[in-house]
Amino acid sequence: MPLLNLRDVAAETALRPGVLYRSAQPHTLTAGDAELVAGLRLIADLRAEDERAAGDWAAVMGGTVRHAPLGIGSSLSPAALAALPPDMDLGDMYVALLEHRAAWFAAVVAEIADGLPALVHCAAGKDRTGLVVALILDLLGVEHEAIVRDYALTAKALPEVLPMLGLAGAGNVPAALLEAPEGAMRTFLAALDARDGAERFLLAHGLTPAHADRLRAALLP
Repeated sequence: MPLLNLRDVAAETALRPGVLYRSAQPHTLTAGDAELVAGLRLIADLRAEDERAAGDWAAVMGGTVRHAPLGIGSSLSPAALAALPPDMDLGDMYVALLEHRAAWFAAVVAEIADGLPALVHCAAGKDRTGLVVALILDLLGVEHEAIVRDYALTAKALPEVLPMLGLAGAGNVPAALLEAPEGAMRTFLAALDARDGAERFLLAHGLTPAHADRLRAALLP
């Protein structure tokens, strides 16, 4: 099976291609799958430990893998999903993560800045991955509509991603987790604007100016 929801973030932006990729989780990996990510220095795996049983890069990518789980509420285990409100608003959830996981976001962005070219992924490559990528793109000055378009591309991949995750038709999963609506990302970006943008937000929570400069040097054409 090819790596699902894989794309270069340059596809919807004016950034330099071949530097930062995003995807869903690996699945049924073999040694040959390493060719899909040849040349990467880092794979930032944002999944919780129990999610990684579904597929891991370690066997084919060795030391380039960095596990950076979000923490409480990050798992796609049945227990974690059952604890979420069924009418959860995805945009509100994104803003809550921005508020309560600020240091985590800054640490992941720093790790990526130090490891380019890199691939970042979670389970579906939608929520955790989408927010990390959005923060990087905003820091680089990418217009918000381009960030929204990049995020929304995941909607096209969900018909393949959800069965791979065992979420297709799952009754205990909030509907918001099965979608990638543009409005959710717009809500997140508005909250980011209210905090004076990604760079100021991340610098206030652990990112260094040197990390921001590395991202610009690597990704801006």
